[in-house]
Amino acid sequence: MERGQSLFYAQGRRNRDLARLAELLDGAAAHPAPRARLESVDPAVAALARAVDRHLDADLERDLERRRADERFREQLAALSHDLRTPLAGAQGYLQLARRAEDPERAARYLEGAEKRLAAMRVLVDDLFSYARAADPSWEPELETCDLAAIVTEALAARYGAFVARGWEPDVRVGECVPVLAAPDALARVMANLLENALAHGCGAPRVRAEGTGLTIENPVAPADVAKLDVTRLTERFYQGDPARNSGGTGLGLAVARALTEAMGGTLAVGVTAGKRPSFSARVELRRAP
Repeated sequence: MERGQSLFYAQGRRNRDLARLAELLDGAAAHPAPRARLESVDPAVAALARAVDRHLDADLERDLERRRADERFREQLAALSHDLRTPLAGAQGYLQLARRAEDPERAARYLEGAEKRLAAMRVLVDDLFSYARAADPSWEPELETCDLAAIVTEALAARYGAFVARGWEPDVRVGECVPVLAAPDALARVMANLLENALAHGCGAPRVRAEGTGLTIENPVAPADVAKLDVTRLTERFYQGDPARNSGGTGLGLAVARALTEAMGGTLAVGVTAGKRPSFSARVELRRAP
């Protein structure tokens, strides 16, 4: 009789544990990741409980990551809103001054100031559009055989004046490149964004290497700037390492470059090397054309 009662109570505990595990799984969406508290010592039930706990822990981690991502996105939108309002307000101010100015030369200077700020807004809007398109899973770029060396050379030539203005002479070596599979406009935009990033955030002439199906752009950066960077977020949308946000950028250049590269089936890897001569590097690897 005692053995029978013992089995009866053990079966009762086992049933209550199974019912609790079922309840935990059913309520996981509303109450994520409570731990399983069991009465039974049944090995099979204990193994099931551990599996349930792992499942609930994974759900909780995904929920926390989603909340963190939502919070980052809200912060990024607030920063972007500030970036949009600043040139717009500046343009409006210059236009008001131009209307009130009696001196034609002064009015022309005010109009020029308004045009510069509207141009800055256009860059922001263009970057947003480019990122939205490239990050859209349904967007498929029209790929064709492209001459990587020619696109790299054209991108560098287009920025010759900007390098000269800074007194920089890029160290460029274009080796034996092979035809790559890419969308010409998208690939040109990737190269442009990487070079613009070097111009905006570098403290010296970049080093450019193209060979095979890949391209590497490396440029020195100031030690003080390296300290502000979160390397894991460099290609994140809206990310800017400067908390004061005085760089004039959108925080989308590298994000657009990565999204476009991946949409073409390639990869973009970025990194920062610390030390006495810190540097930023970006490596683009594309698919070889058939």
